Amino acid sequence: MDVEEVFEFYRTEFVPAYSDLVGYIGDKPCQMVIELENTFAHISQYFNPELDIQDKDKNLAKAYDHLVRVTLDCYKLLWVNIHEELEVIEKDESIRKLGLNISETEFLTKFQKLRKLAQEARGMEMASVGLAPIESLDKYKEVVKESYELIGAMDKNKIQEIKSLKRFVSTKEFIVGIIVGLISGYLLHLFTASPAP
Repeated sequence: MDVEEVFEFYRTEFVPAYSDLVGYIGDKPCQMVIELENTFAHISQYFNPELDIQDKDKNLAKAYDHLVRVTLDCYKLLWVNIHEELEVIEKDESIRKLGLNISETEFLTKFQKLRKLAQEARGMEMASVGLAPIESLDKYKEVVKESYELIGAMDKNKIQEIKSLKRFVSTKEFIVGIIVGLISGYLLHLFTASPAP
């Protein structure tokens, strides 16, 4: 491995993963910044004139490993965030039935396949610890790609209307509950306060 390969990985793999994550969640997670700092520290040691070639190569390999790790973490965190959104749909029957541009059955089937794909990616990651994490990286990319397609089936306007309607119904039920309670209390007071004949 040479330094050009590390920077090539940075440009072609890390930057798209990090951009997707930050763009999707609207935040720069602290762990990602720490991993980037570690990567940079090792790359700077690669250019340290006081180190011999073996130590420089070790630092370059460590920089690459940190870069692969942070790229994997970007895809995993992105999946977690998308998964949470998909779970909201899965658990809310009215959104499943009315807030999607695909059938409820198709959504549930695709979501189940997506979970299986994510499990496969995690299995590959665990099996390749210390060996070849690139294989699991490709699998996580596939998970995210499929996730985007499924999240794209959401009709945000319909979902917003459903949520507004639910708030309206909840407020209306609350007000009706208060009125019924007041009337019941008043009637109870009338019947218990009137003298018995």
